[in-house]
Amino acid sequence: MQLAIRDGSPWYLSSDIWVVPGADPSGAAGGPVAGNAAYLWARVQNTGDTDAANVRLDYYWADPTMQVTRTNAHLVGSAFATIPAGATREALCIVPWVPIIVNDGHECLVVVAIHPGDPLPHPLPDAFDPPTYRQVAQKNLTVLTVSAKALTLQLALSGLRRADKAVLVTAEVGGELDGEALRGLGLEGLRPATDHKVEVGLSRDRGCVGEGEPVGEARLEMRVSKGTSAGVNVTVRGRDLAADEYQLVSIVERSDDTVLGGLAFVVVAAQEERYR
Repeated sequence: MQLAIRDGSPWYLSSDIWVVPGADPSGAAGGPVAGNAAYLWARVQNTGDTDAANVRLDYYWADPTMQVTRTNAHLVGSAFATIPAGATREALCIVPWVPIIVNDGHECLVVVAIHPGDPLPHPLPDAFDPPTYRQVAQKNLTVLTVSAKALTLQLALSGLRRADKAVLVTAEVGGELDGEALRGLGLEGLRPATDHKVEVGLSRDRGCVGEGEPVGEARLEMRVSKGTSAGVNVTVRGRDLAADEYQLVSIVERSDDTVLGGLAFVVVAAQEERYR
C-alpha cells in the first residue's frame, strides 16, 4: 500500500482537505465561521497494490502560522477508512470543529494518514513537513474580506522543540486558485484580479495603520528560539476589487531556498464595496 493526501500548489494549499460549516456534515463546503461548529473532511488515496484496512486519519488545527508543528497543533479528532488498492476515499471527522473567535476563524488545518503498513518515521519530527511525507497534507487557506481601511492580523512564527531557527518571512501578492479550491471556499465563479489591488506588509510590532501610511515590509528576517514562538503582524489593505474577483496573498516562511510553510488569504472586497 502507498497512502497519499495530495498537496496543493503551493503545497500548503491542499484541496484534499475541506471544511463544511454548520451542523450538517454532508452540506456544501465553505469557509469556517468563528465560534460556530464545522466539520472537517479529507480525501486519501491508496496508490499501491495492496488494500489498506482501517487507515486512521488524524485531523489537526493550529493558530494562523506558516510552518505547522506537532507542538503548536491541536487534535480535533480521527476518522477511519478502508481504501482498496488504487482507490480514493473521502473521510469525515465526526468530531465537530469550532474555530476560535480570537482569530476570526483563520486557523490552519493538517491531516495525517496513519497505517502500520505504510508508516511515518519514529520518532516523529516536530514539523509535519507535508512535502516530505505523502501521508500528510496541510491547508492554510482562508477568505479575508478587506476594504480601503487597513486590517491587521497576527500570525505565529513557531519555533521547533529542539532547535533554534532563523527564517525569512515574505509577503507576496498574486497567483490563481483552481476551481476546486474556490468551490471549497464557497467562492466558485470568482476570477483573479489582473493587477495588484491589495497591499500587504509585515511587521514585528502590532499597531494601527492609518490611511495613506505604509502597510509594512515585504520581507522580515526573524529568529525564534527552540520551544518558543514569535508574532508576525500582517497588514492588508484592498482597493477597487470588483465583486467578481479576488486577490491571492501569501505569507511564506523560508530557510535558505526551502519553503518551510506558508499561509494564503483569498482577499475579496467588503460587501458594502462589492455591491456599491
